[in-house]
Order: sequence, then C-alpha cells, then structure tokens
Amino acid sequence: MTDALFHLPSPPSGRGAAAEPPRSPARGLEELVADLNPAQRAAVEHRGGPLLIVAGAGSGKTRVLTRRIAHLLASGDATPGEILAITFTNKAAGEMKERVAELVGARSRAMWVSTFHSACVRILRSEAARLGVKSTFTIYDSADSLRLMTMVMRDLDLDPRKFPPRSYLAQVSNLKNELIDHETFASRAANPAEQSLAEAYAEYQRRLRLANAFDFDDLISSTVALLQLFPEVADHYRRRFRHVLVDEYQDTNHAQYTLIKELVGPGTAQLAPGQLCVVGDADQSIYAFRGATIRNIEEFERDYPDASTILLEQNYRSTQTILTAANAVISRNSSRREKRLWTDAGSGHPIVAYVADDEHDEASFVANEIDRLSDAEGVNPSEVAVFYRTNAQSRSLEEIFIRVGLPYRVVGGTRFYERKEVRDAL
Repeated sequence: MTDALFHLPSPPSGRGAAAEPPRSPARGLEELVADLNPAQRAAVEHRGGPLLIVAGAGSGKTRVLTRRIAHLLASGDATPGEILAITFTNKAAGEMKERVAELVGARSRAMWVSTFHSACVRILRSEAARLGVKSTFTIYDSADSLRLMTMVMRDLDLDPRKFPPRSYLAQVSNLKNELIDHETFASRAANPAEQSLAEAYAEYQRRLRLANAFDFDDLISSTVALLQLFPEVADHYRRRFRHVLVDEYQDTNHAQYTLIKELVGPGTAQLAPGQLCVVGDADQSIYAFRGATIRNIEEFERDYPDASTILLEQNYRSTQTILTAANAVISRNSSRREKRLWTDAGSGHPIVAYVADDEHDEASFVANEIDRLSDAEGVNPSEVAVFYRTNAQSRSLEEIFIRVGLPYRVVGGTRFYERKEVRDAL
C-alpha cells in the first residue's frame, strides 16, 4: 500500500531540529552537543550498556544518531571501522553518511552505514564459500522471485487459480522472516494446503541455489544462519563492529532482530558484547503487514536487562494543537510506553474536521476549500498538499479537480486514468 500526495512544497532550508546545516569537519566534543536539548544530549553522550532511544515524531532523531556517531569518533571511543549503522532505506543511509562526513570529515568513509540488506550482501559475499555459494551470487528482486515461484508451481501442477503464486511467495517470505527454513516447515505441515506450500517452498529454494541466487529475504536469513553456524565468523564481525546503531527499530521483523542480536553477541570472558543503540517509537510502527513487530521495541529492556532508555519528546515539526490531537489519538494504543510530545512553537491554527457523506462529497469539499484559500488568502495551488491513504482514492479527487479547472500534480504515483490497469479496463 503506497501513500501518495498531490503536491508537497519543499520546506524552507534550515528549519527544525532535524535540519543539519553544513559544518566544518572534526568538531570538538562540546560543540557536537551544544545545540541539543537535554534528552538529545544524554542520548549522544551515553556510554556503557545498550541504549534505547524512544524518539517521537519530529524530535530530531536523525540529528541525535549522527551526532552520537560523531561523538564516538571525536572522543576516541570508537574508530570508523568499528561502527555499523543500519537504516531502512538507501536514502536514509546516504543522508546519514553525508551528515557524519560533515561533522568528522573523510575518515567516516570507513564506517558501515547501510540498510539491513546491503550489510548482509557485504557479509555474504565475503563468506559465500562457507554456505556453498559463489561470491558472485545474483540477488532476485520481487519480479524475479514471482517469476520463479510461478514456474515452480506450474511444474508441481498446482492450479494458479486455487494456489496463486503471489500468495505462495508472500507466505514463503513470512516464513523466512520468522527464520523458518523449508525443512523445518515441511516437518510441521499439518494439512494438505501446508504440505503443498512446503513442497513449493523446497523447490523454490532448490532452484535459487541452482541459479546461485538469493531473494531479498534470503539475504537476512542466510546471514543469520552464517553467524549461528560458524562461531569464528560471528566472532570476527563482533570484534569488528563494537558499536551497532539501528534506526526505525520498531519496524524490524524477527529475522532482523535476530541478526542484530547475533552481531552484538552475548559477551564472553574474552570479548564484551558490542555497544548497541537502537532508535524507534512503537507509536510509529506501520509495517506489521510485512512481519515487523513492535515487540522488539516494547521488550527491549527485557531482552537487554542492563539497557538504558531515553525519551525524545520535544517536537520541532508541529504546533502544539497538532501534537495534543496526536497524543489523544495514540494514547488509546495498548501496551505502549507513555510519551507526551510537546513543542515550544506555539498553538498554531485549530484543526478543522469535515465528515463527508461519501467520496464525492469529500472531494468537493477539498476542491472548494482550495478555491476559498486561493480567493481569500491568495494561496497558490502549488502550496496545497492533499494526502490520501490508498492510490485508488485519487480518482474522485482528480475528477473534481479536472471538472473545476484546478491544476494538480500527482507526486509519487500516476494519475488515475493514466494507470496501465485503468487504461486496459477502459
């Protein structure tokens, strides 16, 4: 499910605590924390046991992560090669690299700052022979994986109408995210449907290996298996990565959680566990549909009894009116850590709610409101953003905009009537 919007103007540069202005490298320790609030400063300067940073929306978590890395380097507590920072997107990883480089200079290049999958690819290519694969292995994307599963099911005489390949592939993905291999699943299959899935799973994996390939889920599950099967490999990476930092921890699934635990290590007489710092907020977890579990963040202190927790509650993005409403809504979530976002940016405009009779009434209200803003306040249409939850919801909005002559642009998607499936249907 992909969110989209019609237009989102670029914010003024340098606004908010999350904006990091260009700085000269190699800053002093005090300079690194001078412009942080007390909670942010505590998170940057923390040393010792595992650290959970519960970062509310707009609380400057990216600034805290990058400053923490820079502080580790500037204080001499870590060398660049001892730092592994994991994010969920390549864009976020690139941004973090740039910000740290601005703070500490070119030596930051020796750090590993990457997504889970990119980090696993590097490890697997170095250790491929131990798993019986070539280091030049291919990585199958979602289209490649679906094509392979379709061929597997055809060769197993499984009716695609009764057993959709996309559904089977999703189930295999879920099993891999739970670190359940095809042999384990086959031993547990309790009915004909599960037995058919087990057969397809096994054949799918066999063909991946014949092609010297991994799919996306294999990258993480195979790295976990590598670290668990070969203690000397685990020891190598635990000695290398003495500081492990993880962003968006609330969106980790079981396989990613286990990977982090293996890299940090339990600690031995010869080697203390790595220093773990995770940043997340259970209130912002949106990926349960793909295996993410907020248990990982909710039970962090149980998993790591000597952990410290720091709450970032000061918001730099919204007005207090918005935050008060958000606090009221999210407070209804069960099993959450109490957190009250606040700001010193003032109350701001009141929130206006309109309960529409249907999608057409809703779209008409939006168009009329844009027209009112244009006439009464001189607002340009390019200054207005309209968010919707699913791509299908753009249809009624686009139709009314076209009818009344409001110019618009779909960002991060395709206009409804230009989508391939819509053109085909028409």
